[in-house]
Amino acid sequence: MSEMQRWVKVNNFETLMRLGVYPKEQINAQRVIIDVTLEVNINIHHDKIKNVLSYEEIIIIINKISKKNHKFLAETVAEDIAQECLKLDTAISVHVSLKKPDIISGKTEVGVEVLLKK
Repeated sequence: MSEMQRWVKVNNFETLMRLGVYPKEQINAQRVIIDVTLEVNINIHHDKIKNVLSYEEIIIIINKISKKNHKFLAETVAEDIAQECLKLDTAISVHVSLKKPDIISGKTEVGVEVLLKK
């Protein structure tokens, strides 16, 4: 029998948040782009949404964390998202990427990535 793995993904989720160490970043919200890849346990789903992890659960977590008060570090936000995602029942591991696309002029993006496993 073949081994199967499953991931639930949310890519290019764009939100505004106050994030950074500089005074203007603490006052003004900036664009942040978040990707989450959540590895989940395989279960028999019978083509029913109630039997799988919905990407909506990940979006709720991202929204909840991104709407909190100012954070100095992108690492803090990415780690908070990862830790909340791992609390979901079927979660095995999570990869979170957070980018700040407007910090450096041109097409350069800066950011962080976090990988967390149960």
